[in-house]
Amino acid sequence: MAVNYTANGDSFIADKPRAWSERRLLNNGGFDFAPDGKRIAVIVQASEQEAQQPQNHVIFLENFFDELRRRVKP
Repeated sequence: MAVNYTANGDSFIADKPRAWSERRLLNNGGFDFAPDGKRIAVIVQASEQEAQQPQNHVIFLENFFDELRRRVKP
C-alpha cells in the first residue's frame, strides 16, 4: 500500500491508503532501495499469461572487460 501524507510541525496527516501496484509483489524479500532513498526495485509476480510463455533464450556476454577497455580509452 502507499499513502500521501503531509507533515506540519509535530503533526503527521496521512491521506487514504491506496494500492501501490496493480500487480502482486513476490513475498520473498525481493526488493531493495536505491542509495538515495528515492527509488525502490521490486520483483513482481508474473501474470498468468507471462507465466505460460516459455523462457527459451540465454544471453552470453563474453570478453566484457576486453570490449570495455577497447571502448573506453584511459
